Amino acid sequence: MQLWNEYEGRIVADQFPLKKLLEPEGRSAFFSTTNGSGAPAVIRLIEAHFDEPEILSRWSAVAKVDQPNLIKLKKFGQTTLDETALLYAVMEPADASLADILKERPLTAQETRQLAISLVPALEALHTGNLVHEHLEAAYVLAVGEVIKLRSDCIREAPEGAEAAEAKARDVRDLATVLLQALTLQRRLPAGTTLPAPFHEIVTNGLSGAWGLPQIAAALAPAATFVPAATPKQTAPSAPSGPTASTKESEAYAESTIRTSKPAPQQPSRLVAPVATQDEPRRILPWTTIAAALILAIFIGWHFLHKSPAPIPTLATMPSQASQTSPTVSAVGASTPSDSGTSVASSERVAPATGARTQWRVVAYTYNHQNQAQDKVAQILSKHPALNPEVFAPKGHAPYLVTVGGGMDRDAAMTFRRKARAEGLPRDTYAQNFPANAR
Repeated sequence: MQLWNEYEGRIVADQFPLKKLLEPEGRSAFFSTTNGSGAPAVIRLIEAHFDEPEILSRWSAVAKVDQPNLIKLKKFGQTTLDETALLYAVMEPADASLADILKERPLTAQETRQLAISLVPALEALHTGNLVHEHLEAAYVLAVGEVIKLRSDCIREAPEGAEAAEAKARDVRDLATVLLQALTLQRRLPAGTTLPAPFHEIVTNGLSGAWGLPQIAAALAPAATFVPAATPKQTAPSAPSGPTASTKESEAYAESTIRTSKPAPQQPSRLVAPVATQDEPRRILPWTTIAAALILAIFIGWHFLHKSPAPIPTLATMPSQASQTSPTVSAVGASTPSDSGTSVASSERVAPATGARTQWRVVAYTYNHQNQAQDKVAQILSKHPALNPEVFAPKGHAPYLVTVGGGMDRDAAMTFRRKARAEGLPRDTYAQNFPANAR
């Protein structure tokens, strides 16, 4: 496969021109395009790694979720460019990301409330559809006009059983972290710090796992109708406690809470930025006005998505964590070959075992060039020898994957993935099953 920027000017599926490379992201990249009718859009290309059915199935499930605070996947499928099998997803473009705003200033309590009442229903819709986000961070929170939306091409189907409850609980903890970061620019609550109501309770209970989405939604409701956790004396059902509460209990509580304490929104929530002077009362300006100024100040060069999806992560800087590399990004092939790999797109995290696949691997980075992958292995080995890093090329040529832990079964891979993340490897490190003869 060639470098991603060499695909500029090509056409995908006979209708989506690859205009400008917006951001490479591991084994995938984002380009500006049009949606077939001339309207601006963003297209994500992913190099196939034996997991095409899983990714397409995931996108199909996400596309069926009709929720205004999720980036819309307009079309997706498979294609081939220069004999390289690729998957593509066309989505609406974003104007900016929360990560960009937070580089300049924290949000006010009012802005954070608007952020929260946009993200909570988006997560509720996903969890109801047995989906999980697992990449909820500032770079994946985008602005489309004045509407706050979550990047959706990285969403995946929830695992089964207790693992599903834990995955949904992680989404809640990530939501609490994003709200904390929005208010303080910190990912951890400093000792002795008190956040403005209702965020102190939301953040502390969200991070500890004591609250789920129903309780957070109730806390965001008007004070007059705020219904915390139900007690035996109340008629509302008691909220499930802890991440292992059953899905049915959570859904029943959510339905009751919404009926009794959360008025139905008339339109998607919008994020606004207050501007005030000493002599004038506060006026509210649209986030897009602030974002536009930031884009000019920061420089249009790396506003991601037009920055939109992939990095839709930040589509402004697309994270994939990548904005920090950003959940932003940076990667396999950029306009200039990337000397530093980037973590593989989190949207391709765990592929269920099928057929003849018998070799699970934990993948941390993807490179187009073997020497870059070998350099990364040497870096990991010097800091974390117990992770047993190695270069793995399932096709016998590029892409070269940097994996840790060697070949193993699924359960061991899931456990090792958590260990790798805890050791400091990218958060979008993922586990995937490969053919037994791949090496």
